[in-house]
Amino acid sequence: MPAVADLLTPEPLTQADLSLPVLRNHNTQSVTTIDGWAAALFGLPFLAAGFCTLLVAGNVIGAQKHAPDWLIGVIGSLFFLAGLFFFVHGVHGAFRKQRYLREAARNPNQRWLFDYHWDRAGIGFSAAMEVVKRLIMACAWTAFISIFVYIGFTARGAWPFAAFGSLFGLLGLVFWYRCGAMLFDYLRYGNSRLDFGAFPFFVGGRLEARLRAPRHVDSLDELTLNFRCVQERYITSGAGQERTQQVVCYEVYKDSLTLDRTRLAAVAGDGIPVEFPIPPDKPQTFLARRPPVYWEIEAIGKAASGPSFAASFLVPVYKSS
Repeated sequence: MPAVADLLTPEPLTQADLSLPVLRNHNTQSVTTIDGWAAALFGLPFLAAGFCTLLVAGNVIGAQKHAPDWLIGVIGSLFFLAGLFFFVHGVHGAFRKQRYLREAARNPNQRWLFDYHWDRAGIGFSAAMEVVKRLIMACAWTAFISIFVYIGFTARGAWPFAAFGSLFGLLGLVFWYRCGAMLFDYLRYGNSRLDFGAFPFFVGGRLEARLRAPRHVDSLDELTLNFRCVQERYITSGAGQERTQQVVCYEVYKDSLTLDRTRLAAVAGDGIPVEFPIPPDKPQTFLARRPPVYWEIEAIGKAASGPSFAASFLVPVYKSS
């Protein structure tokens, strides 16, 4: 059996992994491609630069200024918040790793006790929180683009900045549209929850749960439930200064069930039963590792008129020993 610390080391990427279907625009569990103390150290220079810039904007530090205080404050805030994000993310990841190693040594055959902060009764999906995330993204993008727009329209010969800011400002409208659409969905359907029939579910067994239907579920024409196993990978592309790394979600396994309007109306009042067999040859959940492996239930509802419904729920699928 491998050492406990070795379990947190990602398995090497193979050609078989690259042949798996890629889930485009899938919400990832990995916030960034760096974690732990590396992420915390990466964030420190941004924290320091942002903090000093904010002091300049507030006239606490005297410096020659070539832009108005509000613009300097925007730039400082972006640097400071970016650095704070990486620092907090890194420290949290480092402590999470230490907790995992400590608990894994005590209960090596019961990973579900410490792999994730599971609620044995079930798991919720907060549509409201998704709206807040989209709102933050839209605001951050707007603040970033405003820097280029201001320079382009106030500095002599800086028309490329104006063109760049205007072009990508139009792209920012997509963020605002998606935020508004998600808000509309939330106001229509509210939050939802998946109640577990057991805890945990075991590889080779069966998943039995119940989806506590959101409001107006009977207005959906159909509801598709996808049960899948997802393997995240950090994929590097390019070389030298062009080298980039991104999180890619691969679909290891998928099973689906679609309920039409008649079946939805019959079960909506008491919750929607969710049942899937779990194949014995697939990996178990490993959310403590970065990049992680996890199982999820994705619910997608379609309506002929009005907003659609979408929610996803992590589910605890582990090996029995």
